[in-house]
Amino acid sequence: MAFSSERLCAKRKTSLLVCILQVVTVTVCLVPSGTALTSEGLALLDFKKQVNDRVGILRSWNISDISPCNWRGIVCNNFTNRVVTVNLPRSSFNGTISPQLGTLSELRRLGLHFNKLTGVIPASLGNLTYLRELYLHNNSLTGALPDSLGLLPKLRVLDVSFNNLEGAVPESYINLTSRKFLWTGNHLLCGNSLLGLPACPSENLESNPVGHVPRNPWSVWKILLVSVGAFLFVKLIIGLLLLRRWLRDDKKREIDLGKGGKLVMFKGGSTVPTSREMLRVIRRITKKDVIGEGGFGKVYKITLKDNTSFAVKKLKHCLEAARGFENELETLGEIKHCNLVKLRGYCVAPLMKLLIYDFVPNGTLDELLHPHTEIEKLYPVDWPTRVRIALGVARALAYIHHSCEPRIVHRDISANNVLLDENFEPRLSDFGLAKLLNSNDTHATVTVAGTFGYVSPEYAKTGQATEKSDVYSYGVLLLEILSGRRPTDSSISEEHVNLAGWVRNLQENCQEFEMVEKRWRDTVPHRELALFMEIACRCVSLEPSKRPRMDKVAHHLERLMDCDSTSSVFTLSNNTSTRTGHGRRSHDFLDISDLPGFRHDGHRYIIDMDRSP
Repeated sequence: MAFSSERLCAKRKTSLLVCILQVVTVTVCLVPSGTALTSEGLALLDFKKQVNDRVGILRSWNISDISPCNWRGIVCNNFTNRVVTVNLPRSSFNGTISPQLGTLSELRRLGLHFNKLTGVIPASLGNLTYLRELYLHNNSLTGALPDSLGLLPKLRVLDVSFNNLEGAVPESYINLTSRKFLWTGNHLLCGNSLLGLPACPSENLESNPVGHVPRNPWSVWKILLVSVGAFLFVKLIIGLLLLRRWLRDDKKREIDLGKGGKLVMFKGGSTVPTSREMLRVIRRITKKDVIGEGGFGKVYKITLKDNTSFAVKKLKHCLEAARGFENELETLGEIKHCNLVKLRGYCVAPLMKLLIYDFVPNGTLDELLHPHTEIEKLYPVDWPTRVRIALGVARALAYIHHSCEPRIVHRDISANNVLLDENFEPRLSDFGLAKLLNSNDTHATVTVAGTFGYVSPEYAKTGQATEKSDVYSYGVLLLEILSGRRPTDSSISEEHVNLAGWVRNLQENCQEFEMVEKRWRDTVPHRELALFMEIACRCVSLEPSKRPRMDKVAHHLERLMDCDSTSSVFTLSNNTSTRTGHGRRSHDFLDISDLPGFRHDGHRYIIDMDRSP
């Protein structure tokens, strides 16, 4: 009997084990294969959905990926594969900040500065208990600061300066007094004096009783008469001040068109202002409207009633126009290219000649490469943006050299003549002006029109400018982007004269990488730097015949951009590979030297510029 009880118990245990195994098998079959994107990846995709990525910074963010760790701007922990950094500054984003970012539980650094983000700062960011640095400055964020941010225990830097935030800063932010809390530029913020904020207006101010009527009716008339008299007196004073200002500004006016002449506006732009309105605004230009001055004259900014802005260039030494002056302008007005500043019209008057261009808002490449303010130096433009700017200038030169009829030689390529639009796309200015202002109709010029440091040796010696002269100037521009030095940097020894001579000396001593700005040596793959350097050095060759055509240069820079867009961002030292991101190494980069047109001679990467695109 005992024996059969034991057999029955064993049989039941066996049946139970079989059932458990069947349940486990079914469960494994029903569980997905693990290829779905993580919850953190989905949160980041929600951020992508909320913003307008006009430049394509987030094109590598795909839902088909398993992990977001290889996405641009994302850094993960090597062991947990959790997102620890989201860094996307200067990306031209429009839109709002997704509250889903508050689910990135191990996030330590969030950088969305220098964009065009709007809306409020999500209170969910207060869930990021590991957050140490939060950079949201130079956007258009509105509303109040959420109380939850002040309670973050590890927050060391909070920069919300230059937004449109308003209201009282919560008392919880007093915990940040010993840390870095930057709020400059938000004029409607108020709060505790310990934070350096202005005091908030009291909500419980006692007001005077309302509805009290003076017993004597003459008191009412006295108050009314005094008020009207004071109002008229103030209006009189304001009128006199405006008249005085108008008379003073009239003396300061920079534009005197005199009598006669004509204004011509080309068709084809998004806005074609009336001649009367344009002349009215031009006649009121004063010294305060000056935004720059180059070799061809001063440049002024004007704004019409509909807030459309234009740049007006007053030409030097052009009181008597050369033969065919207006015909040349008509030809320049027909030139359209996304990397050239569009000529919108011109004004020919007895006393001066004016050219009217589209206004390009983000300043010059010179201001970008050599910033003056501390905040600009703190957040330099990244390497891919610089390569994109170099490519845009190359495309512009290739167009005027090889696609225009007749072909145009620029003669004055420099960082000051490369303007940047709202998306940091380059626009080359002043093309065609050197020939326009010269009575001779050939390429030769008596006076060299270029900027010192950019001018090719043969142009400086003979005064004859060719496409090869432009290529040399463009090469100097590439060296300036790569080194961070001006063409006539004072730190360069006198024996090397200029930037190009200094680089040639480094090449002779096998020290090319010494010219690369340190931040790029530490962050950009050396293959990319070597190829960019090789293109620049070929362009500044002392023999014009050895300089490449600009369409070839543009072709190779396009391939360099394609290679950069397929690579993640890694940190490289001079001789070692540093692991970052998702545990990948530096040799995971696309080997650019294997592409057609590139070769390696054992010492450096060489580009075959003579091969067809």
